[in-house]
Amino acid sequence: MTGEPWPWVLALGAVLLVALLSPQGPLPHPKFVTPAPGAEVGLPARVVLQGLPDGAHVGLRILDSYGRVLVEDEAAAKDGRAETELYYDLPASPQGRVEVFLPVVGLDHIVFASQTVHFAAVPYSWVKIYFLDPKGEPFPLIRRVPRTSAVATQALKLLLSGPTWRERARGYWSALPQGTELSEISISGGVAEVRLGRELSELAPELRALAARQVEATLRQFPTVSEVRVYAGGKPLSP
Repeated sequence: MTGEPWPWVLALGAVLLVALLSPQGPLPHPKFVTPAPGAEVGLPARVVLQGLPDGAHVGLRILDSYGRVLVEDEAAAKDGRAETELYYDLPASPQGRVEVFLPVVGLDHIVFASQTVHFAAVPYSWVKIYFLDPKGEPFPLIRRVPRTSAVATQALKLLLSGPTWRERARGYWSALPQGTELSEISISGGVAEVRLGRELSELAPELRALAARQVEATLRQFPTVSEVRVYAGGKPLSP
């Protein structure tokens, strides 16, 4: 037999994976609702798609005009639509594009749709969001965020939203379940008190301790915070 069979195997695998994304068959071509062609996107960039089967997961990436990937994440479709907000890295050009891709490692080069965009000039800051590395140790991943006086609250919300698709593919994870509710955060006299949803109290003790470490590391980057107290359902998250 001549030639390598792997390109054919990969192509067949791509077709099967696309088909598995939808019980009705191959994933239809998604349509952008937002942004419009050539529209200006802020920080974060809001992306809304339609024409998707319910439950389908699609990848979303933003690139600048040099082809540099600024962010890669995914969104799930509900009622034919998928939407998300993307916090993207600093672009090296005023123009770029948003791509919808297959969120499968090794097949993420398969692009379903693309839209050109302009990047808005917005004041921004850099914050560290502490997720867990493959060894379970808190590790800072950087986010570019709009400049705000409530930067600690913004950092916590990004922590609770979880790592991006690309970060998860690289082994980063979180002990905080995605969708955990942030009830309240207050900072007074250097002490930050964070109150999270009751569901965290149901985690195993080891995960509760890791979750508390993530919150503490994320907040202690700010000079106004020297101590962090984390509560879940009114009780301390860890001893």
